Amino acid sequence: MLDAIGYLVDNGIKWRAMPADFPPWDRVYAFFRRRRDRGLVREFHDRMRGQVRERAGHDALPTAGVIDSQSVKADAVVGAGTSGFDGG
Repeated sequence: MLDAIGYLVDNGIKWRAMPADFPPWDRVYAFFRRRRDRGLVREFHDRMRGQVRERAGHDALPTAGVIDSQSVKADAVVGAGTSGFDGG
């Protein structure tokens, strides 16, 4: 079941397009939904992120985030006095 979910995420397919090598799509989806509704998917994600970060030599939990102007565009109603330019 976990391999089927991993395949779905990795390849960006729809549930109904699950290859025949895996269990039927509705069973895989029901498996995923039960775990998601119990919060287990988020817990699994957080644990995996922590392990990956530790292997890379970082703390398990990130302490900061960066949003640059390429990621978030200022809205047209934001005044010029409150927005700026970061040359770095």
